[in-house]
Amino acid sequence: MNKQSILPYIKVAVFVCLMACGTMGLPNAYGVFYTPMADGLGVGRGAITLHMSLSNLAIGFFTPVMSRSIAGGHKMRNIMTVASTLILVSGAAIALAPNTMVMNLAAIVRGIGFAAVSMLVITLYIGNWFDKGRGTITGIALSGSGIGSAIASPIVTACIQRFGYQMAYLGYVGFTLLTILPVLLLCPLTPQEVGLTPFGAQEQAAETKQSDSEPTDLGLSFRIFTPTFAALITFVLCIVLITSLSGHMASLAQDYGYTAQIGALLLSASMVGNVFSKFALGAIADRFGVFKAIVCSLTTTICGLVLILLNFGGQGALLASGFLFGTNFSIGSLGISLLTRHLYGDAQYSTAYSTMSLVTSVASALGVTIAGFAFDITGSYAAVIATGIALAGIAAGCLAYLHWRVTTRPWEKKR
Repeated sequence: MNKQSILPYIKVAVFVCLMACGTMGLPNAYGVFYTPMADGLGVGRGAITLHMSLSNLAIGFFTPVMSRSIAGGHKMRNIMTVASTLILVSGAAIALAPNTMVMNLAAIVRGIGFAAVSMLVITLYIGNWFDKGRGTITGIALSGSGIGSAIASPIVTACIQRFGYQMAYLGYVGFTLLTILPVLLLCPLTPQEVGLTPFGAQEQAAETKQSDSEPTDLGLSFRIFTPTFAALITFVLCIVLITSLSGHMASLAQDYGYTAQIGALLLSASMVGNVFSKFALGAIADRFGVFKAIVCSLTTTICGLVLILLNFGGQGALLASGFLFGTNFSIGSLGISLLTRHLYGDAQYSTAYSTMSLVTSVASALGVTIAGFAFDITGSYAAVIATGIALAGIAAGCLAYLHWRVTTRPWEKKR
């Protein structure tokens, strides 16, 4: 490809990464609003955090609706225009809400809007535009979301202190919309809409003809009541529940007798592992395949959980354990996306992943609460971490089964 023809692909990659930073990175910094919102409305933090849980659940339930809308022929630009309007209106309502009831209703509308700019849409754009380097570019985009949250937290906190949470929240919503607009206005969903083919399509086709290796995707029929889907959905549940433990990292450090500052550093260490592992998983998936990439991240996750449970070696060892645990985030976002596309192919990816999105939204909404109740009952995080290790073992078993299905292809032998 010459320099002129590669520019549209660079444009799409940059704009999609920017949208991931705004729509997935900024929400990770959302917690800085909880305390000022609670103080402003005169309610507890639990009443405030409920609206974010409702928003996440709405994203999960409406992502399949959005997927069917795309499959039904609705233009992505029209869908994203409606979604941006919903995000703007709901954001203003949340910022100016006089009570939690208005905030909760607006949060549901917010979730409906975010369903059209969430993980599914980001990976759809990357999958449609790139055949070569798909995993690496997805990893870069999702890593950008982690970096965005790290940068946004102190900036948003400073804005809250200077202008109050209402004005800061309006600015937060406005910046989110600015990250969506380039994709909305300048990026069609597929390269075919502008007379192009996916980046690296000819090269990938040539490599496939010359090699007898495993194909990029298998294109299995997406059916819910099958062993393959059961294994995949169990794997997704386990990974999401493990990832939800990150919400308790700061409290866990204090439970071990460390200061609140060490707890904050533990959470930061897990976020560094989050960013680094997404780069690594995408590159490994492109080079060696998605299964080997997930095995690497799952291994480091188990090591991190075991080291956290044993709690030996002091602060340095605890922070290193947090970094290893943070690598699980790469599986929860990038790994699940690549694995779903690998199993069901590009044609069925939207339908299959929208189902996964519903499961992840529900599981993530419940995971933190379940871990909190477990701590209240046992008085320690030991049982929670041990359960995380067990879930990682179950996830490994499901992954091994899926790999066996891919390697032996018993459905082909049956034919």
